[in-house]
Amino acid sequence: MTEDEQQALLAIHATFPDLDRWRARSRKAEVPERGSELETDAAVWKWFPPAEVARQSLVAASQHLNLARTAIEAEDIYPTSHYTVLRGALVGGAVAVWVLWPDASHDRQQRALRVAHEWVHRALQYNEEFVSMSDPASPQIQQMKGASNHVRQRRDQIRALWAAATGLGAKQALVVTDVVDAAAASVFDLQTAAETKLLWRLMSGDAHALGWPILARATDMQPVGGGLGEFRAGGDLVGLAHAFDKSHRLVRAGWSLFDRRCESP
Repeated sequence: MTEDEQQALLAIHATFPDLDRWRARSRKAEVPERGSELETDAAVWKWFPPAEVARQSLVAASQHLNLARTAIEAEDIYPTSHYTVLRGALVGGAVAVWVLWPDASHDRQQRALRVAHEWVHRALQYNEEFVSMSDPASPQIQQMKGASNHVRQRRDQIRALWAAATGLGAKQALVVTDVVDAAAASVFDLQTAAETKLLWRLMSGDAHALGWPILARATDMQPVGGGLGEFRAGGDLVGLAHAFDKSHRLVRAGWSLFDRRCESP
């Protein structure tokens, strides 16, 4: 192991106390203190309030970081799948930061409503497809149809609450790429934010199994004739540490904002 790889591994291991704390606190629900900003924000939509929108994102992000950690502790470094997992952590952290960053309650509420709408909309899509593939006479399917009608109503009610806010048009839906860009710009300096945007785009290729990110990480290319080349890429501990660091820092910022906005004055 090179000196750079040793330093990279130490940097990843330095995050483990945070990951342990976040895993422990993920095991039970947390609600904002009375009189806190997030307790006040809940008035906009009590069935899935902004605090829970952010917390769910942070719990998912923390799980993704811990999964990436598990492979590292097993001494398995993957050139593609590790980044797929870290992408999940980056998205979860970015969504939480995006929702919680504004000081104005209206802005936090409107951002949370966009996430809640996407959450319910995707759940409804799943339910409807499941029902379409199942025996219509089944009692379970009849129950699911009733649940789908309820979820559809909730989705439409959330949509009706949308309003213009800072950085959001009244009819503007959630765009995850924009959320990642905005969260990175909020938490990081200009250079690190730009690097995070590129990292997001790179890891999206990993998540969709397209393979092209391998070219960006390839450590060896051998011409094979006919204008073709053979690229080789193995696990890169240094590159992985950079991705781990940015994902961890976004998630840490999200938990910090969550705690601050949950505290009573």
